[in-house]
Amino acid sequence: MRNTARTILSALVICGLAAAIAPASAKPTFQNYLESLYPDAAAAGVTWETFEAAISGMTPNTKLEKLTRQQPEFKRTIGQYVQKSVTDGRIRTGRAMAKKYARTLAAIERKYGVDKYAILAIWGMETNFGGYIGKSDTLRSLATLGYIGYRDDYFQKEFINALLVMQQERLSRKQMRGSWAGAVGHTQFMPSSFLKYAVDHNGDGKKDLWGTPSDALASAANYLKGKGWITGAHWGYQVTLPKDIDLTRADDSYANWARRGVRRTDGGAFPKRGSATLFFPSGIQGLAFLVTGNFPVIKEYNFSDAYALSIAHLSDRIADRSPSFRGEWNLETPLNKKQRIALQKALAKQGYKVPRTDGRVGLEMRAVIRLYQARNDMAPDGHADTDIYRAVVGK
Repeated sequence: MRNTARTILSALVICGLAAAIAPASAKPTFQNYLESLYPDAAAAGVTWETFEAAISGMTPNTKLEKLTRQQPEFKRTIGQYVQKSVTDGRIRTGRAMAKKYARTLAAIERKYGVDKYAILAIWGMETNFGGYIGKSDTLRSLATLGYIGYRDDYFQKEFINALLVMQQERLSRKQMRGSWAGAVGHTQFMPSSFLKYAVDHNGDGKKDLWGTPSDALASAANYLKGKGWITGAHWGYQVTLPKDIDLTRADDSYANWARRGVRRTDGGAFPKRGSATLFFPSGIQGLAFLVTGNFPVIKEYNFSDAYALSIAHLSDRIADRSPSFRGEWNLETPLNKKQRIALQKALAKQGYKVPRTDGRVGLEMRAVIRLYQARNDMAPDGHADTDIYRAVVGK
């Protein structure tokens, strides 16, 4: 077997050299692409036996390129997304699951310090509480996404990570099933997250995110803890603002927010300690929130504001901590990724300290936008909308 593997590896090296001297416009076949990944996979610790079992008979999934352009959190308005996500049915099921897994969730919350209702909300959003965890061939999906170059080399790396999961957990390729984008299990972990954060909660010697909900829930809690979850802090609150509020002071303590006339929309009291950031997810014409450091932690699961707000709101509704959001969302069409990147690059060119130019608009980027708005006689809500896009980019 060693001689066979050595012979095959030598052949792959020769193929790699041939590809290097081929015309730049010549795209390798899918099989050649797969074979070219073996040296990197081997360097990561993947054995030839695992690699061969994974790629044997594999063909590309031709449907995936279309699916990459259909992600709902970037197609719907934020209000539409939250309304469709936080339904009465999902809330009822979440409450039933909270009772069914009460002891498990309490143990997970004690161990990791993460709100059990946030974990339930992630479970509900990702797979409808295990109702549908995906049937796609994970390795085939990741290899296809890597082959078409979607998101640079991200999916190529995830393919190798999936090989490591397959090898470490002694899984067959058939057992590696999940979403079309390569996420697996009840709480939809990408392979890199599986390797770093998956845990064996029930102590049976397996990190089974597919068939053991307690492992999946504990793994999600471990993930949020690893991303910086603040134990004891809420994600935030919907708020009502006074007319004369100074929007440029967007970070403050809860005590100061109350002194400035800001009130929780549900009539509850702010925590006695802690601070929060003023956040307009759909601009000043929409709803307003005060969010803590746990809100961007939720976004580590999915960077969409719409997704994070849905998780946050669903957790509150399952826990019966607050009523539905009140008021009207701004029914704007969100900027697409290309526009967000152009906005970031244009602001950076003008000397603003833009944290990233990948199209992701987090709280830091909103602070940059707020500064630009304040300097240019615009309402400083920190929101990346068509008005600021036209003002900065000029289109």
